[in-house]
Amino acid sequence: MTLIGHDHDPQHDCTEVGGHQPAPPAPRRGAAWLFSSPIRVVLLAAVGVYLVDAGGTDDGPGLCVFRRCTGGYCPGCGLSRATKHLSRGNIGAAWQDHPWVVLAAVQALALGAVWAVIRQVGTIVNTRKLAAVVFAVNVSLLLGIWVVRLIDGSIPRFF
Repeated sequence: MTLIGHDHDPQHDCTEVGGHQPAPPAPRRGAAWLFSSPIRVVLLAAVGVYLVDAGGTDDGPGLCVFRRCTGGYCPGCGLSRATKHLSRGNIGAAWQDHPWVVLAAVQALALGAVWAVIRQVGTIVNTRKLAAVVFAVNVSLLLGIWVVRLIDGSIPRFF
């Protein structure tokens, strides 16, 4: 013990009235801050839709590095066009250009609903583990769709 205050004893329970209060959580920074609020996520999605839909045509120059280097079609071939169609409400054309965009939109809606319920109920969810599972499922979906589209020739040929 010192004269000013006391040393922290891990065995000491500070939860009684008038006891020590835990330190407030550190403020979130960077991507954690950006994705910590549903409102910020919706605004980020709106900016993304605007950027995808802000011009360009299907017969413009291709920006895909994979396409330029290999001459083949990458797993994301058609994502920009599909997102443009989806942002305009044309789900059929979005599905035809790249089905993953429609699946990702459904996931985003489901995630928003689950997030709202979790925040209301106060259930603790391991978000890192959930994010890892969702990421793995989406990478598997993206690669699986790519393989199927290569086999059946359904990748839109705009190049």
